[in-house]
Amino acid sequence: MSFRIEEKLLINKYQLSEFKEYLISKGASKIFETRKINNLYFDNDKFEMFNDSIEGCLPRKKIRLRRYEDDRNFLEIKISSTEGRYKTSNQIDLKKTNNMKNLGFFDKDYGSCKPVLYVEYTRDYFKYRDIRVTIDNDINYFTKYRKFLGIDKNQIIELKASFKKDLNELMKDFPFPRSRFSKYTNGVEKLLEH
Repeated sequence: MSFRIEEKLLINKYQLSEFKEYLISKGASKIFETRKINNLYFDNDKFEMFNDSIEGCLPRKKIRLRRYEDDRNFLEIKISSTEGRYKTSNQIDLKKTNNMKNLGFFDKDYGSCKPVLYVEYTRDYFKYRDIRVTIDNDINYFTKYRKFLGIDKNQIIELKASFKKDLNELMKDFPFPRSRFSKYTNGVEKLLEH
């Protein structure tokens, strides 16, 4: 487990090309091809992970199945604690993926968790010095039954760096407004409106 800094920038679609130009001008390089990501999030019947995220409680977590275009599936658990943030990611086979979709997932903190929400988006990956920059756009939300809930008007930029990174230096390299943003909480809010 290695803790990391995660800073989020929220921009609209009209600022996206400007931000990419800024990245390139700073010497950032694209490290992967653009790819589509499909996440299936889990929560318990009381939506405690959602509520903990809204309240900013620590510790808290998010549990999801992530699928890439090449059909690789990963079980990912994102944990926010008083010590920092970290993520575990384990590739799982199709049988385990299908079992989780049908039966859910048991978590020691949240108990029995079922699929609640799909989030699909397109991601670009860049590297600038020791910072990984991802740009998520075309964010679409769906129920667990694949009923369309809506699209997010925002583009999300995440800056990911080692926990040892100087936060002032990071702010200087990326002088854009920070935002607290969660695709999961935004999606659940849309789900609860329906």
